[in-house]
Amino acid sequence: MNTSINLLPWREMNRQATRRRFLNKSLLVLILVSLCVIGGRWFVHNQLTMQEARNARLQQEINQLNVTLREFAKREVERDELHRRLTLVNSLQKQRNNATLLFNLLPQITPDGVVLDKVTMTAGTVTIEGRSRDNAKLASLLALLESDSGAKNVQIHSIINTSVKSSSVSKNFRATFDLTDYMTLDLPKENHHGR
Repeated sequence: MNTSINLLPWREMNRQATRRRFLNKSLLVLILVSLCVIGGRWFVHNQLTMQEARNARLQQEINQLNVTLREFAKREVERDELHRRLTLVNSLQKQRNNATLLFNLLPQITPDGVVLDKVTMTAGTVTIEGRSRDNAKLASLLALLESDSGAKNVQIHSIINTSVKSSSVSKNFRATFDLTDYMTLDLPKENHHGR
């Protein structure tokens, strides 16, 4: 008895099953790869969108900070101008005391018999011009000036004998001294900001 077994259909079926499994696995891998690519693209796009939003927010904060800094710069200029004006007002207020110092000093240093005809003050230096009945009164004036704490650098510049009447002789004089407590006018310097 001669028996023959044909294995070809079984092999063909086995081959087709293997091919189907391969195609199924390839299709599954392709789907997984596609999903990974799509997911990766979505993730990158999402990250870029979030970063752009952060950059926009950061730029907005920078712009707001620049506006605030410009406002501070403007306030600083206004503050410097106000300070300059206050300093000027204070200096002028102090300068008003100079006339008071002089008018308080003159009666104390002018003895009887001395007449002051002209008094001028320039930058703290006082020039007095007047007449005296005699040298003793003039010497008394100078002594009072030199001993007074409100005056310094006392100098007599000229003494001229003039006849007032035929019987009396007057001494015309010119003297200078500096006020000790003279207040100088400190003008504030203007600040120029390079803005």
